[in-house]
Amino acid sequence: MARFGNTALLSATGLLALAALCLAKFEAEELLMYAEMDERWEQEYRQLHASGRSLLQGLGAQSANGTPPAVASPPAVAQPATSKDHCSVTIGTWCGPFYEQTPTKRPSPPRGSQECPNNCNGVGQCQYDTGLCYCPVGFGGPDCTAPRKRPCWRMGADKRDEGWHVHEEWSHSRCAGICDDTNSMCYCPPETKFGRIEAPPGSPPGSPPNKTGRPMYWCQPATDKEGKKVKWGAVPYENLYGPNGWCNAEVPVFMCPCRHDGLIGSLCNIPVEMYCINQCSGRGECQQGFCKCHEGWYGHDCSRKKAGLSMHDEPDQVSRKPWLQPVITPPIAAEDPPVTSPTRTRPYIYIYDVKTDFSSDILQYRIERFACSYRHFEHGNRTVFVGYSAYSLETLLHEALLGSAHRTYDPEEADYFYVPIMWACLFDVYGWNPVPRWPADVHGARPYAAAMMQRLTAEWLNASFPWYARRGGRDHIWLTSTDEGACCVWKAVWPGIFLTHWGRTEMPHMPNTQYHADYYSHSIWHKEHPGEWLDQTSKAHPCFDPKKDLVIPAFKRTAHFRNSPYLGAEQQPRDIFLFFRGDLRLNPGQDPECKYSRCIRQRLFNLSTENDWPKRFNVILGDTHAIHGDYSELLAKSLFCLVPPGDGWSPRMEDAVLHGCIPVIIMDQVQVVYESILDVPSFSVRVAEKDLASVIDILKAVPQDKIKSMQDNLAKVWMRYRWLGTTMADADAREVVEANRAKNGGVLRPNPGTQFADVRTDDALSTLMQWLYAKIPEIHGSTAGGATAGAAAGGATGSVVH
Repeated sequence: MARFGNTALLSATGLLALAALCLAKFEAEELLMYAEMDERWEQEYRQLHASGRSLLQGLGAQSANGTPPAVASPPAVAQPATSKDHCSVTIGTWCGPFYEQTPTKRPSPPRGSQECPNNCNGVGQCQYDTGLCYCPVGFGGPDCTAPRKRPCWRMGADKRDEGWHVHEEWSHSRCAGICDDTNSMCYCPPETKFGRIEAPPGSPPGSPPNKTGRPMYWCQPATDKEGKKVKWGAVPYENLYGPNGWCNAEVPVFMCPCRHDGLIGSLCNIPVEMYCINQCSGRGECQQGFCKCHEGWYGHDCSRKKAGLSMHDEPDQVSRKPWLQPVITPPIAAEDPPVTSPTRTRPYIYIYDVKTDFSSDILQYRIERFACSYRHFEHGNRTVFVGYSAYSLETLLHEALLGSAHRTYDPEEADYFYVPIMWACLFDVYGWNPVPRWPADVHGARPYAAAMMQRLTAEWLNASFPWYARRGGRDHIWLTSTDEGACCVWKAVWPGIFLTHWGRTEMPHMPNTQYHADYYSHSIWHKEHPGEWLDQTSKAHPCFDPKKDLVIPAFKRTAHFRNSPYLGAEQQPRDIFLFFRGDLRLNPGQDPECKYSRCIRQRLFNLSTENDWPKRFNVILGDTHAIHGDYSELLAKSLFCLVPPGDGWSPRMEDAVLHGCIPVIIMDQVQVVYESILDVPSFSVRVAEKDLASVIDILKAVPQDKIKSMQDNLAKVWMRYRWLGTTMADADAREVVEANRAKNGGVLRPNPGTQFADVRTDDALSTLMQWLYAKIPEIHGSTAGGATAGAAAGGATGSVVH
């Protein structure tokens, strides 16, 4: 599974290529499908620009309640009218009660007024609810005056390397120039023409450098000036420091990668907007993940206003930076008095402003601007989706909840508490530098680091607020979107609700991953945690408990499945009998033990090749080297689509369902997305791993009326596998649907399922709210406003299911 995509590496040397492999695992087909998509959308953007319309006009406006505006023509298929309509193909009783609620008046949100010490040194954000300062990287202490550094590896007191020949080991953050020790970023030294020059002594805290300088990310010299070999470098010295080198020439003969957030271009000299959660709601300055809120505003997203100050002023950043408007999702619950949504329904969800150590610090420490988010800014501050980011739901869900009508700012009335730590983002950051690590002296596997961060977050919540202990953490929601999800969380945190992509239910369990950095079963003892960590984590619980947790879909932008009939695209004949295009780890030495995907993908590929499935049955099964063509089009033309695992979860269930292709699930004792709350067997086929050789026979035996029934049911549930709820995701849906409408003479094709094409009705966020509402009695131990029993817990046994 790819960590993030659309990030071509500069591969001048073997060392850089090796570093790239250490950084991330890419599935080529995931990158290819997005490359094809990006080319098409870039052409359409140029046409939009040539037409004279602005980008804002091109994207369309958002209606007052945050939902997509009315479509040009009414949908050909009617919207659900009753709770029974909404709850088609569900199991249990979780769905209906949500739609039977009586909305209540939305109160004005509470606002804090506790002042912070020393105005947080002019660099931090005052949390007026508590009077605590939240500090950006580089600053700490009660008032953000204490240094909080992240030095480059082997950095000396002068922010330069201690000696190119003194230490021989390589590190991501080893710097041959000058180090910015707030985030461990390396730049050309100040004595070079394009070197970094810091703000002069005596400047106010947080002052930007006089000169940013060109970054030297992954640009480490192979030799010193005299030609002596530098064992941790790979780039010829002259290419960096010579008169025609990167640090000295206007147009250098060699260019270091430009991948740090906020700068783009081959020379890394074009400033663009940085990424922050909901772009600080237009009420603050974004500093690579940290919102420095404007006067009187506070919160992670700067959506809250200090008590006593007027709320009736427009987001001041949007008038100055109009490119933010297509990105910001208005925080409905922040309105005082409520206007956009004067009534509300449960569940009420309180979103913690988690301390920066476990949240915005991780974003500020990322070096790759494509990491940890679903979007970024490009030329002209045009906001674009990241080509592929497997863990992007972490930031999208956070933004969607911040703007949701179910958000409450009053923790005393909250049904649930969402804890937005950067669990998955830490996987992208961890190992580049000794900071962050918990404990500081242990460099364990990435799951260990994330689990330790989560444990410390729970301890901080328990020590700082009364709400975690109130129900033993059972009403606290955590997202663990990495490959093997919640397999390794601490048992003290396990009572909470885990949203995951990996529904593995068996006990005991060992890691599925082939990737050594994610192997969570290494033994670790440390004084900062009780006993051996495995006894407290993976040996104490399964990866997923269907009675309290939920397997949710990964984020797929609507353009990813643009050829789906559910979006009004022309329905093609489904003449591909069985389809899979993905990573097979076929290169010699790539996976000698055949651990990746439990060897399912590889065995199927061998079976297909040996038994001539392509010619005999029109099966397409291979990687991108063998299978070409538009990924969405291939899926839309397929009858059955394979859903095997990857290193853990893989988003193949989403790919299949969103295109109307019947999923063929092959992973024993693993529940797929929504298997505990939807009647998944009514629109999929499950094949036991032991029956791989019989998969064609099993699928051929499915009668035509059953296939038709499965396809009918897919059309009733597909929208639950699609995330909307943010301004950018909503606009993407409208664009795709309008394009399909235009191709059909201005009328959307009346395909089954098109009534949900560009609306939020029963999408993934709505599904989550419906499920949470049904669980209130179980969590609170009361009827809680009339909600009924929660969902039934389904099982995944590995047997054939029709």
